[in-house]
This record gives sequence, structure tokens and C-alpha cells, in this order.
Amino acid sequence: MNAPTVIIVVVIAILMVFAIRHAYRVFSLKDDCCGGGPKAPKAKKVASVTVEDTDEANYPFSLDVKVKGMTCEKCVDRVQNALNAQPGTWARVDLASDTAHILAKAPIDCDVVERAVEDAGYYVSHRD
Repeated sequence: MNAPTVIIVVVIAILMVFAIRHAYRVFSLKDDCCGGGPKAPKAKKVASVTVEDTDEANYPFSLDVKVKGMTCEKCVDRVQNALNAQPGTWARVDLASDTAHILAKAPIDCDVVERAVEDAGYYVSHRD
């Protein structure tokens, strides 16, 4: 083999290593499959939140909001965790309808909901 061929083969091998590494991280859910979420400039990392009280009867207030920018289940988890981090709140987010169904024990402040969604790297759509 001559020198230019060796250089091209080495460059291709290096690129394949990076591609395989990225694919592994995406499929093992260590990285995003999309460009949104925590890589967005304003996004804050939100810890996983488990809602202890899952009895809907204990949540007299509810709100449905359209969340835009989600493209995968990891996005859904991020928005759901951001909303569930609010005290007395239980949120379920649906990717197919881009909707967050929020239940709360106290009246829901729409500005707080919008800020939580934006902090997660997404936005609330005010159009249906």
C-alpha cells in the first residue's frame, strides 16, 4: 500500500470508531437521539423524580399543555421529571400528542409550568 491509501484507511477507521461509539451511547440511552433536550442552551439537568402519591383523587387541579420540541422518550422523561419536581404535582407526558397532563394538589400556576418546561429545554405551545 502506498502512503495516501494508508492515510485514507486510517481516517475512515477513526471515523467508524466515533460513529460506533455514538451509536452505542444513543441505543443504550446514555445520549439523546435528538438535538434538543439538555443540549439546548437554556436546558438544566433535572434528576429523575418518582411521584409517591399516584392516587388521582388527591389531585383536585389539572391542566393540559402542549409541549413542543420533544422527539423521543428521553425528551418525555426530561419534561415529566421537570414538572414532577414541582411540589404537589404529578405530570404525565405523551410524545404522540405532545401533551403534558398535569395534576396538582394546589392551584396550578401556568408561569411555573412554562418555566419548568423551558428549563428542561422545551417550550409550551399556546396554540392548539
